[in-house]
Amino acid sequence: MKTAFVCFFPVIPTNMGSAEVIRSFFLCWPGNRKLFQITHLKDKDDTFTRSFRIFTEKPILKILILPFLLISVLRYLKNSKKSIVIIEGPSWIGYSFISLIIIKTFSPNTKIIYHSHSIEYEVRKMTSSNIIVFITKILEQIVYKYSNITTSITNIKKKKIKKLYNVHTLNLNNGISKKRIKFSKKKILDFDYIIYSGSYKYLPNKFAIDFLVNKIMPKLIKYKPKLKLILTGGGYKKTKKKFLKNLGIVKKNYLLNLIYNSKALVVPLDIGTGTRIKIIEALSIGGTVLSTPIGAEGIKFGNKKLSNLMVTKKSNFVRKLKELMKLNYKPKTSREFQKEYLMENIVYKFLNLNYVKNIIKRN
Repeated sequence: MKTAFVCFFPVIPTNMGSAEVIRSFFLCWPGNRKLFQITHLKDKDDTFTRSFRIFTEKPILKILILPFLLISVLRYLKNSKKSIVIIEGPSWIGYSFISLIIIKTFSPNTKIIYHSHSIEYEVRKMTSSNIIVFITKILEQIVYKYSNITTSITNIKKKKIKKLYNVHTLNLNNGISKKRIKFSKKKILDFDYIIYSGSYKYLPNKFAIDFLVNKIMPKLIKYKPKLKLILTGGGYKKTKKKFLKNLGIVKKNYLLNLIYNSKALVVPLDIGTGTRIKIIEALSIGGTVLSTPIGAEGIKFGNKKLSNLMVTKKSNFVRKLKELMKLNYKPKTSREFQKEYLMENIVYKFLNLNYVKNIIKRN
């Protein structure tokens, strides 16, 4: 059996949370598999990756190159008795719709899994015109309805998808592969800092970063003048603010080191959907996280309270961060939490669901 992962943005090299989820998912998926991606980044393909390069992230360029990617997918799957295409959802729903139609038309026996990372209709309602919202809802409903298997990353999203589109989805939590959390814990930077990781080009991240820069840091530096705010993920404009250190896109092991040694990974999100993979990573390696309820949506471990995860309203961020500054120890993450969000375990459970096994077995 062959499996093709279809991605409409760069997964390798990995420079954002959703790409990290997909990369871990891909690494843990068993059998013959290949990742097909549209990318504007320069990186050599390996035997498991096929990249289709554009010089900038313009939607029109992605639409023009998408047919070539899908032709390559169909060639890869040709002559395979059983095949699966996993369409990765964190991008404009139109790409997923086009991919679904072409694959269903030219390879009707191929099983399609729509790996939903969010409900795009919800995001578009807050950011786009009425006509875009209307089109998004129609296309998203078609993708959910006609995929063989659709997934949701939290129970909250599962219920919302059911209410919106009357479609049953399977839970597939975000997680991180143990192969992706290797790093040195030795402190690199010689000053205290809080950190936010996410591309400024993504609207929810933009709102969060602007809130930290304009509302939180001016108050915090009065309390702790040498404190810095570190940004990673790219897209932020140049600034002369002394408390701000913009590192852009950084390598994985360096980012984990920054998160581990920070006073806190801060996640003041108001909009956006899904489980923040950066929070899962931070908690898994023993980092401290301060988040809004939206930012920490879907992250839980039974009825146990995680000592290194603090969830509060944005209006309480300054007070909570001042409390963190006084701590001279790092709270520990439970091993049970690490197992819960380990992608190896997530994929194993997913593939052993009777519904999934029955769908995959069908010709």
